[in-house]
Amino acid sequence: MSKRLGTPYKRGNSDVIDNFAPNGGTAVAEGVAVAQTTDGTIKQAAAGDVIIGVSGLPEIKRQSVVRSGLEVYVQLAAGATPAIGKPVYVVGGKFTQAAKTDQTDNTAVNAVFCTGKVKAKDSNGTEYDAAAIDFAGGL
Repeated sequence: MSKRLGTPYKRGNSDVIDNFAPNGGTAVAEGVAVAQTTDGTIKQAAAGDVIIGVSGLPEIKRQSVVRSGLEVYVQLAAGATPAIGKPVYVVGGKFTQAAKTDQTDNTAVNAVFCTGKVKAKDSNGTEYDAAAIDFAGGL
């Protein structure tokens, strides 16, 4: 069975899921790092943004954002090779296992990988290279 992007699979006291309007009214891709804009909407995180969570399921006019959780499946950056227990970094809104000194948008986050590379699907059934991360205290 394929896993869903942006969904915490270990549920309990560790998960916090909020709801935000997407910037410009267009849903953010599921399983990417998101940042909050000055008007309170969310967008895919870019260089210099403060990452607030992982985008989840789009709803009618809003979108869920996992602000903390365990075993949350995220999209991987090109060339990422995650390993269990390794720290997590964000490049262009996608997740990777290593700091890239040649990239200005490489951001360390408060998370570790809890799986290696797998396939996970968004709500439309599109499959992505993914891995699960644990970030119980938020990113």
